[in-house]
Amino acid sequence: MFKRFRLRLALGVAALTLTAMSAEAAELQLKRVMLSSGGVGYFEYQAEVSGWETIEVPVRLDQVDDVLKSAVIFDDEGGSGVIELAGRDSLAEIFRTMPVGPEAFASPAALYSALQGEEVTVSEPINARGRIVSVVEESVEKDGAVLTRHRMSLMSDEGLIQFVLEDARGIKFTNEALDTKVNSALAALATNRQRDTRVLKVTARGEGSRTLTLGFVIEAPLWKTSYRLVTAPDNTTRMQGWAIIENASGQDWKDVELTLVSGNPVTFRQALYDKYYVSRTSVPVEVLGRVMPRTDEGGIAGKDDYDAEESGSGAADRAANYAPPPPPPAPAPAMITEKSAGMPSAPGNYAATSQEAATSVSFTLPNAVSAGSGQSLAVPIIDRNIPAERIALYSPGVHAVHPLASIRLANDTESGLPPGIVTLFDTAGGATTYVGDAVMSVLPQGEKRMLSFAVDQKTKVEQSQNSESNLISAKIVKGVVEMQSLTRQIYTYTVKAPANEDRQVVLETPRHYDMELKSPESSTVELTSDAVRVPFAVKAGETGKIDVVWERVDAQSLAMTDLSTETALMYAADTRLSEQQRAAFQRVAELRQEVSRIDGEIAKATQERDRLVQEQDRIRDNLAAVPEGSDLQRRYLATLSQQEDRLAELAQRLTQLETERETANKALGDYVATVTL
Repeated sequence: MFKRFRLRLALGVAALTLTAMSAEAAELQLKRVMLSSGGVGYFEYQAEVSGWETIEVPVRLDQVDDVLKSAVIFDDEGGSGVIELAGRDSLAEIFRTMPVGPEAFASPAALYSALQGEEVTVSEPINARGRIVSVVEESVEKDGAVLTRHRMSLMSDEGLIQFVLEDARGIKFTNEALDTKVNSALAALATNRQRDTRVLKVTARGEGSRTLTLGFVIEAPLWKTSYRLVTAPDNTTRMQGWAIIENASGQDWKDVELTLVSGNPVTFRQALYDKYYVSRTSVPVEVLGRVMPRTDEGGIAGKDDYDAEESGSGAADRAANYAPPPPPPAPAPAMITEKSAGMPSAPGNYAATSQEAATSVSFTLPNAVSAGSGQSLAVPIIDRNIPAERIALYSPGVHAVHPLASIRLANDTESGLPPGIVTLFDTAGGATTYVGDAVMSVLPQGEKRMLSFAVDQKTKVEQSQNSESNLISAKIVKGVVEMQSLTRQIYTYTVKAPANEDRQVVLETPRHYDMELKSPESSTVELTSDAVRVPFAVKAGETGKIDVVWERVDAQSLAMTDLSTETALMYAADTRLSEQQRAAFQRVAELRQEVSRIDGEIAKATQERDRLVQEQDRIRDNLAAVPEGSDLQRRYLATLSQQEDRLAELAQRLTQLETERETANKALGDYVATVTL
């Protein structure tokens, strides 16, 4: 049962002066811890307050960012609360307004030397008043030992006064404001002595006695889960689930309500405790200089034109069409919503309860938990009988011959179960026996998981595979061949059971996404991302065999005119086709062979023509270099004449071959167009 509270949260990192009355700080006690598998924990504190009170909560420095990100205050009858704490660099900020730095407080001599010129009064060993001139270190010998002391000089109305600082008493600053600053600096040094700790001061404002609740989320170690499975002779299986947790919060837990949340939440860290400054553009200071009017060089337009431009189509038109630029968009207002927050008015009556949410499962322990800082605990989260079945899981990727002794769990609990390691025990022999370990992934409600814990050396499995492709139909329609073939992938498993024990085997066989499972029926198997789990029972001492068959029908369509001679001859020899179909492919092969022969002749003639053209180019280049009327010139000219005659013959031959090729292609096309079988 939750009670509605009014939630108001204010966070401040600077010191806040409270003008209202403040009572003695109430005691804040840790009441509830919620550990998340996201690496964080929710810590909830409560205190009984009356009126206006300030409560102090020590927090480690590395947790402050998370506290500033997530802290919430619930005050059922009070006003808004305030959380204040010293800044990360609060000491530096305090000394920024001090006349001295922190180093001046290393010793009295360092302090008075740093405050040179300030007025002090001294009561012993002299009674004087004056301003500090200097503090000088000196050494003296006493009883054979060298002692270090400091001589302090004051300028008084009577003149310069000196005394030994170590012997002085009752030194006081006459400037009360300075005296206050020195005391404030000392207080700041004391507050910041613990550099790795910050104190949160939570201010509760209200009237009357009431309960104040403070909660925040900080980093926490992951809690882990381990399970125990105990199988009994009556085939029942008992599951115990334990959560292993660590108290790394930096403080003791005493009688806290502990909740464990399993899920995968999104968690962030942000450095809210650091200071950030906006980078601003530096603008130069504007300095008014000497004004120098420009020299007028006259204009082109006359007075009438000028007036017309400015008073007619010029200024008036521009004024009529002028529209001022729209103002910049106003920033979107910050959305501030107040929601009433519900908090339990009293601890619930829990009894090892689990609760399923949309993205997580939570386990609330029935009893309060106590744990010292740094202590580890193992606490139970589940203890009940759970549906389970002993099987032998054959996974060839793990072991090629023997299956794995496994147990199949079914989650019939009220919620999902987080992942964890599982230790298995067997009590079939009258005593509890350890049989192995397994790893369980997340087990949502209503699902099943296989847990393998040992190799079943009593059971043997042999596997083989075979693939085949058979033509199931073929037809030719106007020269277009349409064929269908059946591809089958067959996995054969032979299982030999132990001599005296039956075996319920689950065979993991490869899964083919592009094929259909034909045997066994798909309703009897279980599918994983890359395998199919096939159940198979074998009696004691017997050997069983099962085939897992996948099938796929492939369709192929091709034009007979696109077939090469070799492909056409291959189909002509395929006995799966009818005699008429094979004869048609044989005829296509003959016609295609004729086209190929002509193509070869054309290629041969074209190659010879190209060679002669290149040779003629060489001879013409040589003719330009030989003497006119020489024997060599006459030989070149004779050769060119012969080549020209051969080129003419080749041109005629190529023309003839092109005609023959067109005729052969037409014969092939005409024949193919008539084939329908």
